Amino acid sequence: MVLVGTLAMSSGLWAAEAASAPSPTSRVTHYAVSYTVNPDGTYLEDRAWSMAASTPELVAGASRTSVSYDRQLQKVKVIEAYTRKADGRRLKVPKSGFKDAPDATSGQQDLGIEFPNVEVGDTAVLAYRVTTRKPWLAGHFSINESFPKTDSYGDVRIKVDVPVSMWSQDQARDFREVRRSEKAGRKVVEWAWRNEQPLKSAPPRLSGHEQEDEAGVLFSTFRSQGDLAKAYGGPAQAKAIVTPKVRQLADQITQDSQAKAPAEVAKALYEWVTLNIATTAPCLRLGSMVPRDVDVVLTQRTGDCKDHATVLQALLKAKGIASTQALINAGTAYALPKVPVVSAVNQVINHIPSLNLFLDTTSDSVPFGMLPFGDEGKPVLLVDGHQDGLKTPVSPVGFNQQIMKTEVIVQPDGSASGTVDVALRGLFAVNARMRLRQLTQVQAANMVKTFFESGGQKGSGSMVKDNARALRDTYGYRTQFKVDQWVKLPGPGSFAITPMFYSESPVADYVAAASQPVTEGAETSCSSGHSIEEYRYQLPANMTIEQVPKDVKLDSDKLSYSATYQFKDQVLTVKRVFDDRTVGNVCTAAHAQVYKDFAAQAVPDSTTKVVFK
Repeated sequence: MVLVGTLAMSSGLWAAEAASAPSPTSRVTHYAVSYTVNPDGTYLEDRAWSMAASTPELVAGASRTSVSYDRQLQKVKVIEAYTRKADGRRLKVPKSGFKDAPDATSGQQDLGIEFPNVEVGDTAVLAYRVTTRKPWLAGHFSINESFPKTDSYGDVRIKVDVPVSMWSQDQARDFREVRRSEKAGRKVVEWAWRNEQPLKSAPPRLSGHEQEDEAGVLFSTFRSQGDLAKAYGGPAQAKAIVTPKVRQLADQITQDSQAKAPAEVAKALYEWVTLNIATTAPCLRLGSMVPRDVDVVLTQRTGDCKDHATVLQALLKAKGIASTQALINAGTAYALPKVPVVSAVNQVINHIPSLNLFLDTTSDSVPFGMLPFGDEGKPVLLVDGHQDGLKTPVSPVGFNQQIMKTEVIVQPDGSASGTVDVALRGLFAVNARMRLRQLTQVQAANMVKTFFESGGQKGSGSMVKDNARALRDTYGYRTQFKVDQWVKLPGPGSFAITPMFYSESPVADYVAAASQPVTEGAETSCSSGHSIEEYRYQLPANMTIEQVPKDVKLDSDKLSYSATYQFKDQVLTVKRVFDDRTVGNVCTAAHAQVYKDFAAQAVPDSTTKVVFK
């Protein structure tokens, strides 16, 4: 099933890198960034840029910016900040133009900067220094600077100054190298780039390639992805200690699993951590690369991804099950850059080699043996026993399934009542459990009401759903509904054959690919899926079907669609099936085009209406 959007490696820029960059659709006349790195990995970061408000559309973007940083580990010093008027005058940013406040989303500090009286023809100018007093990973340094080709850039310079004693490698995309020298124990590399004629639209982004459609520079002191994992894993795995508290808890959790296989023991421990340790974010960032002590996490019952992974590793160790931690990118990146950088990974999960299992306890809706969709098909950096090319598994074809059965009883006055039963498996079960787990009975009733209101009807109903804390690969719910004047009787009229309530994976979603654009050269995230919709309409005597739609059957290599219709004794039964046997989780543009063409064949039937009189 083709999912949302094209894929690209998330930039994952360092704290001060991302937030300080001028906004998109901008005209940057000058941009310079310089890193001066110490042997322990701490560094000075100097940035200076100027942005011209050459058109009315660029005034807002040039009027404000922000710098994100870690208040405990970083210090920001603004060198200069002013508006350069068209006539050459400089209007300095007043003290009131700087607003320093915590950013609840990132967990960082956000220094907002408002440039005074920016008008068309003016230029915003900013220069500042960030002093970082603690490295991301001890003795190492890495950056990923990236610039969209859809923005206009004048002179762009990137410089890295490191000790000669620090081994390093780098990769430049579109940038030209203007300097590479060694002197007085220091190695300096500098690159330059200009983009005076920006692209009108972004080129297709290819999954698995680190922003190769954008200009940029990667620099790293890691020799390999395995070295990066090892640098993280040393301090992290040292925290996975079997303390008395951990041992007691492990025994308590598995007391009913003592005589069972290791998989059953691991399952019990996984479910306990998943359901009892709340997940906090963000996970991997400056000053937060080492997990907290396991006893602290267990006492507070909260933790980020690395805390989760460390607690589970300690509990498994207490029961004699060896495991290791692993780094992945849980975003849209399905491959890692050639040059290993810390910003390319953002999630820590567990791996049990003896069971060949990857586990991520940060989602309270994913059962043992499965991974969240964002974790599937991703390169893995094992802390112990790193293997180049190792990836997390993807959902097997046919595993993700929805069966929706709808019963509708239509009254002579056109009102209707009925039930909708939905049975889900695989990722569909995970998604529905996640969406509905906190839904109260009152909220469910409002959800039914809103569903019918969105179609211009007045309805009501209730829902019964499976226990969300039972982490199985299946999930289901049943909805009862009543709706006033579902159809207008007496006729003539018509009604569409569509879900009568929320559906996690409706046939219509698959058929919708017929209207989705396909970008040549772009890859999309995708997965298999199987959706079955069965409808039974009990019609009143004063409602006569003029013509029953004809059965349809379509087949291709990896896709099939069928629809059957029967009308007998005032009962109309319909069954539609869309079977997507796509192997995920990355699909080519060619596959998307085949999908689009096939879906177009199913549109006439899937949108047909039943005409009555």
